[in-house]
Amino acid sequence: MLDGSVRLGRLTLRSEGWAVPVMELRLVEIFCCVYEERSFSRAASRLGLSQPTVSGHVKTLESHFGCLLFDRLREIEPTAAGKVLYRHGRRIKELRETMLQAMEGFLHRLEGELLVGASTIPGEYLLPVRIGRFHQVHPGVRVHVRIGDTREIVDRVQAGEVELGFVGAHLPRARLEFRRFASDELVLIAPPGRAWAMDSLTLDELRKKPLLVREEGSGTRLVFEQRLRELGTGLDELNVVAELGSTTAIKEAVKRGLGASVLSAVAVEGELGGNWVKRIDVREIGTLRRDFFTVVSKDRDGSPLREAFLELVAAEEEKVA
Repeated sequence: MLDGSVRLGRLTLRSEGWAVPVMELRLVEIFCCVYEERSFSRAASRLGLSQPTVSGHVKTLESHFGCLLFDRLREIEPTAAGKVLYRHGRRIKELRETMLQAMEGFLHRLEGELLVGASTIPGEYLLPVRIGRFHQVHPGVRVHVRIGDTREIVDRVQAGEVELGFVGAHLPRARLEFRRFASDELVLIAPPGRAWAMDSLTLDELRKKPLLVREEGSGTRLVFEQRLRELGTGLDELNVVAELGSTTAIKEAVKRGLGASVLSAVAVEGELGGNWVKRIDVREIGTLRRDFFTVVSKDRDGSPLREAFLELVAAEEEKVA
């Protein structure tokens, strides 16, 4: 029969006089952080440790297993063994965090870190105010937000790299749950000037104009492309002159006269108000609404931190409704 003993440093399993040392849980947590950041320096910054300390801990794990966990070329890449360890180490880390958070929640003291992924519009325009309100209620919780496009964030939630996602489109993933938490409108913005001296145009007229678009995987682009398909056309029939990886980059390009673009209304509110850009209606498209969604994994229990944050988001939606 196993007589397990848990200490803060090392866990030892004992059975009939023999003992098997198991690696320290902290080493697994450090390894997982390096894996997620793909960088010893970024992992060190996130953990509040020095880079040599983080490197030393990873080497200790490699000595423990007798194999390399990362290929240290120009960029850090996990080996096959590293991928296996991360898959199981992440679950161990999640269980530990859930246990600690459940106890804190039971004692009405929510503390810890909540790792969130967000696409551009939710991450830059919708979440900051919600995080601020959440911090007022739970000052002991630190929320980390990773920004990416919608497809990237959905992939991160599915892989367990973030516990909660906020995205701009509903993607068909069977093991994920999407819930609407906010809505917005997509609008065509253009630089002021004679070339765009109109308040509206037809889709045929738009085909002749220079257009800027977000990268593939962007929720804004996915919604726009879906609407074009409904109208029997596609981006390949428009005059796309540039594909840019952020809303900010596109806004700057539009202001400099490179072309027009379809963007989220909440993202261009300041530019429209300052007359840096103008809004033009596309007659066939009309009003193009888009929803934003929270996304979580159906296969993992939500931590008390995640559930508390989702409760605040749901309360915010009720106020708007």
